[in-house]
Amino acid sequence: MQGSGIREDSQKPDFEEWLYWSNVVIDRLTTCVHTYSKPPHEDIFMPEKDRQQRNGQTVDLLRRIHSLTDETDTPSDSLDELDHHAERVIDGLVLLFKETLDHLPELSKDMQKLLKSHWHSNCTGRLADELFRGPAGNELEGIGSGMPEHGRLPSVLVNLIESEVTGDDRAPRQEGLGPLRQDKTSERLTERNSRILRSAGRIE
Repeated sequence: MQGSGIREDSQKPDFEEWLYWSNVVIDRLTTCVHTYSKPPHEDIFMPEKDRQQRNGQTVDLLRRIHSLTDETDTPSDSLDELDHHAERVIDGLVLLFKETLDHLPELSKDMQKLLKSHWHSNCTGRLADELFRGPAGNELEGIGSGMPEHGRLPSVLVNLIESEVTGDDRAPRQEGLGPLRQDKTSERLTERNSRILRSAGRIE
């Protein structure tokens, strides 16, 4: 159920679903990096040391998610190798999404302050609206308050992790899909992730 954030069966999320939401997380964290990197409004006080420290933490998280989902070293000899590789990536994303959930409440507070915007509605401008309420009004992709109990992306990440832990199995990769390096969705997501990180000015 890619992009829905709601699971109706007992299966674990498939690999493409994990890639989809890793891309969403990268989009939202990149907005935070850009916002931290800009000098704040004159009427907003945030110690420079704190702003730089939190920016550095967010950049580090972005780097690790990007590195984990980079498909350049994906094995292509057999479906068994591909499945094993996918499981390693998913295991890593579970840990990184847990770390993201730890950071999101503070990130949301900082972004509300720096962007001078509420998280729930009446956001001040397109950037704040996309960050808090999701692009094109897709609220499941917005960070909201950063708290899972308020829904949106934090709730989706909690749901993904819980489904991974409690799910019975994962849908097997079909023979016709071929290697991940030839999967157009994976290639598109990897290329976009690289471009987003480069645009943040934090990757060589």
